[in-house]
Amino acid sequence: METNVKTTLIIPDAAVAEKHGLETVTELLCNEEYCATSFGYPVFQLPNGDIFDGPTFRELRDACGATLETNCLVKVCLGLGMPKTEPGLVVIGD
Repeated sequence: METNVKTTLIIPDAAVAEKHGLETVTELLCNEEYCATSFGYPVFQLPNGDIFDGPTFRELRDACGATLETNCLVKVCLGLGMPKTEPGLVVIGD
């Protein structure tokens, strides 16, 4: 059964979000058809189609405490190249 991956980037500082061309709450698209590596890991995309990656998340988290809320931690970690214990990753229900 396929999981509907819900992933939301939350940036608590509107000025930081604007600097990066983002909203304070941004839904990310889990695109499993556009795999980042030969391993077939999912790619997470912003609404404009740009790829969202681990270093960008860490930059936003360190700048203002941004978090990523998701109902599928495994796919987020594989797609962004992060451990499950990465600060700022929040597991939510469906």
